[in-house]
Amino acid sequence: MSKLVVTVDLDWAPEPAIEETIEFLLQNSIHPTVFITHRSKYIDTKVSQLEVGLHPYFSPDSSHGQTIDEVVQHITSLPYNFPGYRCHRFATCNLSAQAMMNAGMKISSNVCTDLEYIRPFKNRYGLTEIPIFLEDGGYLWRQHSLKITSNFKELFLSEGAKVILIHPMHFAINTPNFDYMHQIKQSVDRNSWNNMTSKTLNQLRWEGEGIRTFLKELIQISSQTCRLSDLYHDVLELHNLNEAVLESQN
Repeated sequence: MSKLVVTVDLDWAPEPAIEETIEFLLQNSIHPTVFITHRSKYIDTKVSQLEVGLHPYFSPDSSHGQTIDEVVQHITSLPYNFPGYRCHRFATCNLSAQAMMNAGMKISSNVCTDLEYIRPFKNRYGLTEIPIFLEDGGYLWRQHSLKITSNFKELFLSEGAKVILIHPMHFAINTPNFDYMHQIKQSVDRNSWNNMTSKTLNQLRWEGEGIRTFLKELIQISSQTCRLSDLYHDVLELHNLNEAVLESQN
């Protein structure tokens, strides 16, 4: 049976965009897993309703730190309640994955497909890897339809839990295409991006079809939802069953 799993990557979004996105999801009975890049006052107030994981950025230009150790130290100092992580820009490597596992992570979500369902699996570090079915930025970059087509609906409702990734800025602005958001990012500095007001977001919001309208339509066709932790426990149960079978054969 198909299930919708919504995850949110903060990506240093301003508070109004974060609040608008999470409030919409909660009002639609969806309790997302949020991967945080920074501390959000709003997320702090909703932590009992959310799974809060980590969203480190492993890159020389990262505000999280210049080395893998610095990034891990910074990101794990943030308040979280879910032992899972997803790297910003999916920028992971053997050393960063090992460091995040050593820091206590049990779940990784760093495999992003283009509308393909891949069952969660144990990766080489023993972490449970939960692949992404749809990421809003990649969906726009691939120029997929912002209307739910019959082909998409058939694919989405096929067997398996579909993990989608939403960014608060894409939702708040209702991004209609990849270049639209790219131009906005190029027009402001980091401080202006982090502190964008509700008024500015409303001025930038696209009035036609965009990620916001697409997500609303996607939720309408979804009959069931679950969390990343549900998928994780399913994998653990299967893993334990497999180990029991192997032991019985020895």
